[in-house]
Amino acid sequence: MKKIIFWGDGILSGPSGFAELLVNHLFLHHPRADVSTSLYGGETEGWQDAVKNTPLHVIGKAPDLVVLGFGYSDLGAGRTPDEIALAAQGVITLMLGKTQSRVCLLALISSFFPEGEDRERCHALNRRMRELIGPRVELVDIDSRVERFLAEHKQGVGEKRALYLDRNRLTPLGRLFLAHHAFHLIEWPEVAG
Repeated sequence: MKKIIFWGDGILSGPSGFAELLVNHLFLHHPRADVSTSLYGGETEGWQDAVKNTPLHVIGKAPDLVVLGFGYSDLGAGRTPDEIALAAQGVITLMLGKTQSRVCLLALISSFFPEGEDRERCHALNRRMRELIGPRVELVDIDSRVERFLAEHKQGVGEKRALYLDRNRLTPLGRLFLAHHAFHLIEWPEVAG
């Protein structure tokens, strides 16, 4: 049996997050999959929480894949991209050292931030996260797909059909959109049963 852990802030693991839809996609595409999934996190969860809770949520559970979706809450709390990346590096180093799992990082989507300065911090954090890519660490970047979608679906001057309510909550369309695109970009463990 393959074990997959989803852990993150509101965009991935909150009440309006898309992790549950990723699980649904997995079973729709692989109906006989021998997989167990766990979901941790919530609206305000951040990389600092992951530093504290990695032993509880990951170490000893022997996951095959850990999908991490943090960063929105961290940036919203005023942490710098360098502070966030340092915490992420510590978490990933611990996971790689104590498990055999692969780690999938979800890049942040800059359009979920209303201000240009916040968007630049988002881009800076994504650049820092790319530095963490390695043999067992991948980065799934759907920022450009979201930007294309929002550009194509303008309703009027300055008005866009939204995928998100705020930087921590998705609309139903946002959940579906992100789950669909992320599912096709994540390198899933062999799950055929």
